[in-house]
Amino acid sequence: MEPSEAQYLVINALETLGLLVWRLYDEEKGFWYITSPSRILPRAVIFQNGEVALIEFVQGYDNTE
Repeated sequence: MEPSEAQYLVINALETLGLLVWRLYDEEKGFWYITSPSRILPRAVIFQNGEVALIEFVQGYDNTE
């Protein structure tokens, strides 16, 4: 699965603001896993629709429909 435009918008915004320390795209699930210096959002997932969630909220999430 390819990254979506919504995901790229979020990634670019975080990079522009200097809030992106690390990122990894999971082609199988279609998620971006990110790390930021923020205490509120230290480790997160960016879904295909551009929604951002703490990584703890998506443990065991299955993207198959």
